[in-house]
Amino acid sequence: MIASRPDRKWIAALIGVLAVACLSGCRSPGARPIGRAIDSNVRFSTRIPDVADYAAAELATAALVSDDERAERLLGRLRAIDTVLEAAGELPTGLVPVATDLVNATTDSAYAYRDATRELLESDDLDPTLRERLTQTDENNPLSLASARIRDAWVITFGRAFNALAEPIGKSIMTMSLAPYRLARSVLSYAIQVYNQEKLPLQRRQALAHWKEFVARYPDAPEVAELEPLIERGDIKLAETLYTRAVRSAQRALDTNQTRQALVYADRALDYKPEDPVATALRDEADRRLVYERKQRSRSLEIAREMAPVSAGALQLSVAMLDPGGDVVTAANELLQAEPEGPYSDEAHFAAAIALGERGEELQMWQALGEIAEEDADQSNMVRHARSLIGDPASNPYLAFSKARSQDRKNRAKWVLLGPWARGPADRRLPGPLEWAIDLPAIGQTVIAFPMRLLQLPWMRSLPTARLAAVYGRRYLDRNPDGERAAEVRDWLSAFENKRNNHIAVYNLALQDPNYDADELAELRERAAEQAEAFASREDRRDTRIAMYRRVAREYPDTRAGMRAGDAVRAEVTHATPQQIRISRGFIVENPEFAGPRGLALEAELLDGDPVNGELHPAGIVLIGGRTIKLLFIGPSGDEEDPPIEVYQKLSDERFARMVAKLEETSFRNSLLDPDDVIVADANRDVVFERARVGLSDDVDNRPAAESTYTYRGMRERYGMVRSRESILPFSLVLQGSLSDLSLGAFPRINAPRETPDAFLYR
Repeated sequence: MIASRPDRKWIAALIGVLAVACLSGCRSPGARPIGRAIDSNVRFSTRIPDVADYAAAELATAALVSDDERAERLLGRLRAIDTVLEAAGELPTGLVPVATDLVNATTDSAYAYRDATRELLESDDLDPTLRERLTQTDENNPLSLASARIRDAWVITFGRAFNALAEPIGKSIMTMSLAPYRLARSVLSYAIQVYNQEKLPLQRRQALAHWKEFVARYPDAPEVAELEPLIERGDIKLAETLYTRAVRSAQRALDTNQTRQALVYADRALDYKPEDPVATALRDEADRRLVYERKQRSRSLEIAREMAPVSAGALQLSVAMLDPGGDVVTAANELLQAEPEGPYSDEAHFAAAIALGERGEELQMWQALGEIAEEDADQSNMVRHARSLIGDPASNPYLAFSKARSQDRKNRAKWVLLGPWARGPADRRLPGPLEWAIDLPAIGQTVIAFPMRLLQLPWMRSLPTARLAAVYGRRYLDRNPDGERAAEVRDWLSAFENKRNNHIAVYNLALQDPNYDADELAELRERAAEQAEAFASREDRRDTRIAMYRRVAREYPDTRAGMRAGDAVRAEVTHATPQQIRISRGFIVENPEFAGPRGLALEAELLDGDPVNGELHPAGIVLIGGRTIKLLFIGPSGDEEDPPIEVYQKLSDERFARMVAKLEETSFRNSLLDPDDVIVADANRDVVFERARVGLSDDVDNRPAAESTYTYRGMRERYGMVRSRESILPFSLVLQGSLSDLSLGAFPRINAPRETPDAFLYR
């Protein structure tokens, strides 16, 4: 029976729906591999050495004994062998470049080795690894490094001048009327920057050090005659730079009353410029202040020659203060009644105030101490002590808390009004009024945009002053959990921590409030438990992670997160292994030599994309300790997101050592050829691999401190399809806009060269 046209359309639609459903939801079921996933019995036949092998061995022997003539002769033999092979249409041995580098390395002169290395780099048959190593050797030459730093210095100098012109012009696209002002301001800032620049900038200091190293290593090189005057001029500029730094540091130390530091910097400046009047004046001022400080300190240690006789009331007050159960207030009042203007009346007032605080009358204590602090310090003995207690954040944390809150409110208001200028004008090492005058027009433009900052205020991050207030608030609650101001401090801290999503802190504060709503407290408890569980899950070290999970399960047993933490503890203890070194499938696929018979010897069908015959999970394999590895395969559902099938296999000593050696060789080779494929240091991993190479893998170290969680990942797993690369162009096109000053523009910017890793040594 032939279906009608409508029936055929319905059938076609049904087939299409089934096809789409199958393509989107149907997956081939996963399965564990048939047989062993790794063939540990792979053996390699003994390689019979040929003429080239014998020649290479003899060349290595000659190089080790420094027989240069024989090494050159054997190198010529290897070249002749390659010539014969190429003439016969066969592949060359590949030994000539390595042998040439070996012979070059035996030369007596490192200078000659540099020239030989450059000549070898011109060859077309170098192995990529050898080429990269020789390139780095050539670039690490002191002259090459010095030239690179000089080039960086010129790029920075030119870039600053170019950017000073390009940026203000580009940012004035929409407001051309402001272009002259912005250009003038930028040029003025550039001129000030040039004026304040050190005589010998960082890159030129590096170049000077490299020149000196070259002269020391190659004193007979022809370049030495050209470098010596450059070094001499550089030393003069370096001394001027260090002198200027020392003078500025000495002046800054004097301004902040750090007398000893100022004296050290002034002496250092005089070392660079003896008898310099500026440095001499700074040193004299620091010396004068230090003598005065020492005199005052000695005076404070002097004992009065004559002391007033101690009355009975004063003696009674002293005993009460020493007695843990003494009634200090009564003794002080009796002393004041007997001798209201006596020599110890100040001490009696002070002791009575402290006793009020010990009895819990916090406000009365600080009020009494405040009255003492307002008296004349020359007439009262205890004014200095009262002022010290009031102003000490450790003794009076509430006052410090209040001041920090007040300062935080002021800082937030200044930010709303002035934006990026809230901290003042840019530091150009000029007098303050002049710096304000330079930035005043830009500050005016920023003030106009304050409504936008007012809208951003609710989502603004906490300022350092708010975090400081939180520190003092917690300190107050630690000292006075039931204090008269505890509720106020607790409410502020709860709001502060809630804004930071610190649920644990909010919950602990809520526990201190007897009037807190029970339902809200239960909800806070759930959030705090979830936060604590998340903290535990991010811990790398196993024993610490288990301890954190146990604490969550113990402190929050009636919460969902607490129950999960208890399950996590059991899982950690049950499945704990000495090591957790993971090698992902992406790494294995990208490095077939490691997966092949000379490495892991993994069966090829496990990487063919067919889950039916066993397909390696993206998590790959895990070295779990000893010679046992855990292989992870895609589960029965065929979905890579589902839990994998775990298969354990113990390798032979030879196979495990070969796998570890090939893994390290592959990873180090990749790191040499690709700067993005870095190897992160991991001491525990290195210990495991070292023990494997010498056949001690079965001696397992079960200490949690010896566990490594290192992961080898493929480059596509790290960066995706496209990796971000640094532009080879020396400039960037910048599109920049700001609501603070209502500016929008596009302009080119010369990129400053990145500092070298050793730059901190030359600062």
